[in-house]
Amino acid sequence: MEMNKVIKQNLVDQVLVQLQSMIQSKKYHLGDKLPTETELMKLLDVGRSTIREAIKTLVHMGLVEVRQGDGTYIRSFKVEEDPLETKLLKADGQEMNEVIQILDIQISGLAAQRRTEKDLEKIARHLEKRNQYLSEGNIPKYLHSDLDFHYAICEASHNSVLIDVYSSIHHLFNQMLDVLVQDEKDYYRENNEVHKNLYLAIANQNPEEAKMWADVNIKLRNTPSI
Repeated sequence: MEMNKVIKQNLVDQVLVQLQSMIQSKKYHLGDKLPTETELMKLLDVGRSTIREAIKTLVHMGLVEVRQGDGTYIRSFKVEEDPLETKLLKADGQEMNEVIQILDIQISGLAAQRRTEKDLEKIARHLEKRNQYLSEGNIPKYLHSDLDFHYAICEASHNSVLIDVYSSIHHLFNQMLDVLVQDEKDYYRENNEVHKNLYLAIANQNPEEAKMWADVNIKLRNTPSI
């Protein structure tokens, strides 16, 4: 199938349309591997970030899946849409930060009040994995385990609505990590103690302290110099 070079306007949207047409053409079958990022860059005459942004959108549409270190594969020809995930995907950085800040702080407080011993064991297990992967320098696995740590805290809130909302955010971020290369190890090193203190506050069933450490973590996450 021939692909056309795109003009420098709304690049991601244009690339997305062409990639979707390519996927749904008769040339490809379920499970087929798409061209590499480099090949797509040459075919479409766009930069790597544009290709990655388009692939990220295709992932959330349910059309492709990214296999770390392997490539991008066709998962479906039918678009799957989760209304909340679609909304989150279109949100800007500030909106997402505000949502995460509100959720993380309140969820941490609820988790401190309601957590069970089983919840605590799960949170501790993800915290241990998080620290292990960081010490090994395995940043992709470290970041995924960090998301799992926070999701386990959410589950400890025992609020089904919050868990459903956070599940969409958790899925969205996990897919983004599979697409975007994360290699700035020093950025993530500083908040290990914060996560440990957050865990201890939940273990000690101290809601106000848990909310305070959740807030500290968010502020560190949004500080470029950390």
